[in-house]
Amino acid sequence: MSQSTVEKVPTHADLIERAQALIPLLRRNAEQTEKESRVPDESVAAIREAGLLRLSTPREWGGWELSMRQQVEILSELGRGCPSTGWIAANHAASVDLVMLMPELGLREIYGTHPDALMLSAATLDPQLRGEKVDGGVRVSGRFPYASGCEISDWAFLAWVPIYEDGEQTGVANLLTPPSGSRIEHTWKVAGLLGTGTHAMVMEDVFVPDRFMGFAPLKEDSAPEPLVPATVLIKGNLHSLSSLVGAARGALDVVRAKLEEHKPLAFSTYSRAIDSLSVQQEFAEATHLIDTGMLHMLAVADGFDAVPEGEDATPEERARLRMHMVSSLERCREAMQRLLDLAGTSGFAQSHPVQRYWRDLEIGSRHTALNRPMIFEDYARSLLGTGAPVSLLF
Repeated sequence: MSQSTVEKVPTHADLIERAQALIPLLRRNAEQTEKESRVPDESVAAIREAGLLRLSTPREWGGWELSMRQQVEILSELGRGCPSTGWIAANHAASVDLVMLMPELGLREIYGTHPDALMLSAATLDPQLRGEKVDGGVRVSGRFPYASGCEISDWAFLAWVPIYEDGEQTGVANLLTPPSGSRIEHTWKVAGLLGTGTHAMVMEDVFVPDRFMGFAPLKEDSAPEPLVPATVLIKGNLHSLSSLVGAARGALDVVRAKLEEHKPLAFSTYSRAIDSLSVQQEFAEATHLIDTGMLHMLAVADGFDAVPEGEDATPEERARLRMHMVSSLERCREAMQRLLDLAGTSGFAQSHPVQRYWRDLEIGSRHTALNRPMIFEDYARSLLGTGAPVSLLF
């Protein structure tokens, strides 16, 4: 146990204040974050120094062990400053929940020396992925195509790696290893969330010791025991969502500031756009939609906080909570359209922050775990009892 475990846990208000204090820095670094396809060292150091990499870490390991409601409120503030940076912080908070499933010996080694270690999590359907059992651990080879933060993280949690021994699969494992031992393919060339550096991480015969492995043997029906509770996975989706709600809030901040600068309303009789009743109404609608998105997000957080520790939410409750996540994103995307209208054509200039918030929200809201059609189908099946979920991981 690290010495940091004796530190006094900051209040929620204090942590919110710390996150809000970072918004100007994250906004100032947002363009660099996007151009370099990674969160700059300055931003990571500031988040670490503010203690915002300890939100989901248990107190036993030097963390703050906050409720889900408290976590998403704080992470949303970071996304408000820079959605890519918020996404990395959110992915870290979610990954810590997964890391806590690993053997205690490995956790002591990590958190005893570095309670602020930055984590990522990655899974893959690569048919070539495999871990070969050797003395003291496994040797892993395979490609993880979407590893957010792989160039800046200290550890990577690898989910559901097939484990082989003498040519036969004996089970699957969750593994923990530094991504520095991997080859990074710079594949994340997309329209938004560029700063997340969600590149491909390729492992070629990387050794992972037993103390960093959680193993589930194959059963008689060839299906291993589940290594990650479904509720933990969906909590991770909520972490990601919080950074996207933050993106909408950040765009609202920027548009409000522009209106308060008393910019004119082009080709109208208004010398100040803020005096236009239609502009006021559009801004009020955008604000209300984002507030609604926040409320849906917090409803999901409260739902998770109500699940007794160590238990899984029921499939019906999971479907309901995921539906609220969809509604949160939809309201934020609707709000973003109104904010783009208010920003006008200049809002699409490459130097204008609104277009970056917009692109980040659009890309992030298409994440496979936040897939609207599939979540709707699961919700309908749950309500009507017409079949098992179509989502394989939830």
